[in-house]
Amino acid sequence: MRVAHPRCIVEKLPAVGDITWLSKDEAKHAMGSRRLEAGDSLELVDGRGGVALSNILPTRNAAGETGAKVSASHIHPRLTPDIHVAAAIPKGDRLATMLDMLGQLSVASFTPLDCERSVIPADRFDGARAHRIFVEALKQSRGAWTTQVASAHTPTSCVEMCHAKNIAAYIAHPDGQPIAKIKMHQPSYMMLIGPEGGFTDAEIAATEAAHATRISLGATTLRIETAAAMTAGFVRFYAQNQVG
Repeated sequence: MRVAHPRCIVEKLPAVGDITWLSKDEAKHAMGSRRLEAGDSLELVDGRGGVALSNILPTRNAAGETGAKVSASHIHPRLTPDIHVAAAIPKGDRLATMLDMLGQLSVASFTPLDCERSVIPADRFDGARAHRIFVEALKQSRGAWTTQVASAHTPTSCVEMCHAKNIAAYIAHPDGQPIAKIKMHQPSYMMLIGPEGGFTDAEIAATEAAHATRISLGATTLRIETAAAMTAGFVRFYAQNQVG
């Protein structure tokens, strides 16, 4: 049985035999919360696919950072397909809940959407806080790739960007085709989730003109964070299990 070692995030993964220095926050988590000591094993992750096994050293550098010596390392390929989520910003703590769930699902990127019916403007989205949530989700879920925070878009500009990059774009709408019936054989997907008031008719028309496809998430109306996590989970499951 594989041992699940405690994890720490590093900016750059060192080569086997080299030493890396843990940031004070990461060291505090490892030595405090996880009660690790010198000689204990620790997994290092760079958020770009690199994972290394190391041992904590009894030494500290001049900055007071704890050392860890790498004994083995490897690169994890990114999960396929690439799943990108663009969503209106939910209120309050629901935003952190949404980001945490998307990070656990190894979503490739998150794009804040500025919709006509948005309650929270996309320019109020705190990208630095979102990154911290994605890093914690990476550690908790034992993934290898950190979800990237993208620049804000309108629904139309998001779909136009996807078309230029050959990313299949789907927009959640009650009148769409059920998501379970979509044939998912593309390498990359963008799933657009609107505010709880829904996308306007003008937004739907403009995104469809830019090559987006409507999808339905079922008969009930979902909160933004529920719809975002459900959509990402559906794509992850169906893309890996569809036949024909």
